[in-house]
Amino acid sequence: MKYKFGAFLLATLGTGYAYSKYQAHKEHQSQSSWLISDAIKVLKPFPPIKSVADYQKLYQASEQPYALPKNIQLQFGFKARPDNADVIELNEFNEDNERIIFYVHGGAYWMQPIYFHYAMLHHLAKELNARIVMPIYPKAPAHHAPEVHDMILDSYKQLLAEEGVKPENITFMGDSAGGGFQLAFMQKLRDLDADLLPRRAILLSPWLDVTMTNPAIDAIQPLDPMLNTGQLRFQGEKYAGPLAPSDPLVSPIYGDSSNLPPIDVFTGTHDILFADAKRFKSLALEHDWDVNTHIYPKMLHVFSSLPIIPEAKESLAEIIDIIADAD
Repeated sequence: MKYKFGAFLLATLGTGYAYSKYQAHKEHQSQSSWLISDAIKVLKPFPPIKSVADYQKLYQASEQPYALPKNIQLQFGFKARPDNADVIELNEFNEDNERIIFYVHGGAYWMQPIYFHYAMLHHLAKELNARIVMPIYPKAPAHHAPEVHDMILDSYKQLLAEEGVKPENITFMGDSAGGGFQLAFMQKLRDLDADLLPRRAILLSPWLDVTMTNPAIDAIQPLDPMLNTGQLRFQGEKYAGPLAPSDPLVSPIYGDSSNLPPIDVFTGTHDILFADAKRFKSLALEHDWDVNTHIYPKMLHVFSSLPIIPEAKESLAEIIDIIADAD
């Protein structure tokens, strides 16, 4: 799903400046973050699935190969790997493989990466002198969790097979579905071969439980301008395919996160997935897992990918410090 910047700006600017300033002050958040939340209510970036026709359209889209947009190539320098067109890279800032971000993008496992993914990753690459590697995994509903795990494992092993690439130089990152996947993937890697694990992981608004059964979600739903509990539950079931939605490969909150690298979770309180981020934090404290949770009041889903808001800039600065300090 691509954001249309003209529509985005029109919707944002359509809200009265004085009113938005008042509301933002009242809610104790930045004016720009309040405006974006209000605009998202109008734009509805995740199309509703209300009919068989809606589903069939999305099914057909999930069968199509991904083509890296020309504007992304020109503006940010991302390229498909010459030996694997399903892996997108940015290698402009670091060619010695001393700092790599292995990124799995979000979109409920149904959608391709959007402009804001690339803009955020370009910023991180530039600030950290890092190489970005992002597998474009097969999408639901035509494809399911086992296929996604197989593809990303192959992509990761391909990366490790390159000269000079070591797991201790790699940070796993992911947003939303991609964040949930990275936790499930690390649990799987630990069981396959702990030597494959990366240096650390950073999860942005991770989707940790596709069953969406946490009762705390209900109180957050009216505050979330972006996500819908029922639709996510449906999309999660389709992504799971032959697996149960509660299988740790699909919903890693039900898995064992012991003996994993340090994990930093970034989450906002106006995101329905915040409920499970809090639950994961409690589990980490109970089991002594190495998890640090960064909670941003009033922030919406994957707010870190919206660098025009101060809270996003603050979170990205934190992320940059975390990765840099790990060296």
